[in-house]
Amino acid sequence: MKASIWIISILVLAILAISCEENFSPKTNFQEKYILYSIINTDSSIQTAVLQKSYDVEGFDPYLNNTDPSVQGADIRLIQGENVFFMHDTSIARSDTSRYKTPLHFYYISDFSAQTNYPLEIMATLPNGKKLYGTTDLPVKVEFDTSSDRSLPPEDKDLFSFAWNGGNSQTWFLPKFTLYYIKNGVRYGKDVPSEYRLENENWIPIYPGITNNSIINFRISALDSAFNQISQGDQNKSNYEIFGGIFTLLVFNENLSNYYSTTNGFLDDFTVRIDEADYSNIDGGLGIFGSYLKQSTGAIFTEEYIRSFGYTPGLD
Repeated sequence: MKASIWIISILVLAILAISCEENFSPKTNFQEKYILYSIINTDSSIQTAVLQKSYDVEGFDPYLNNTDPSVQGADIRLIQGENVFFMHDTSIARSDTSRYKTPLHFYYISDFSAQTNYPLEIMATLPNGKKLYGTTDLPVKVEFDTSSDRSLPPEDKDLFSFAWNGGNSQTWFLPKFTLYYIKNGVRYGKDVPSEYRLENENWIPIYPGITNNSIINFRISALDSAFNQISQGDQNKSNYEIFGGIFTLLVFNENLSNYYSTTNGFLDDFTVRIDEADYSNIDGGLGIFGSYLKQSTGAIFTEEYIRSFGYTPGLD
């Protein structure tokens, strides 16, 4: 036993000696790189792209940089078959100016129309002549399975489900279920969590996340909570006219699915993250060029269920 301790001590001292002799730095020599990011919404005629470049700072904190890394004045175009769509350089006021004070720069097009039979290309020519290029296929539509629950809540079950056919284990989806109602002539929507989870003695709503499963389950108790919350603090329950629910599903294409499976992250229209895993499908630089589509199906609530909350059925 004493011999083992002695050997371990010698190894620790050796490692410490090496560490003292060699200076370790988490930074390498700076190399300027360009990042192109564009996610195509096939259901919209408006598309956007963000073009940025990498930057260096003194020390190791990247948040010391307060100069917007956006690249302006580039020629960015979407190409599909013989159709070419030119994107415009523009900017909007930045909602968060804690780091960057200048407007938010991006590129957009407002008259895009996708053809599902052709791959889509993006080409960016920077002011310095450098080119970035990417290509992507459009996502394939899915079909909602007949096993999905369309009349809610189902009898003698603790869960209700939506299922779909299509895609494969490498395709990722983002599901959402929303109930709709009218109060005083105004239409509202309420997203329904899939369940509630007890955290620090508080019940926290858990909403569906990105998944590569082809089914999503919701607890009836979560639907009950959503129904209760829409009239919380209001004694005039009959003023709430309940209509149906809409289940929506975002279907990501292969490139976007690969990005999510690598980073397990989520994107918004104007966010670029270069601190994730190194998945990229942009030649000449870094970034992601992908696409998604939105599909939906409906569900109804039984009259008995609606009236149990004191609400008025909106569908006769």
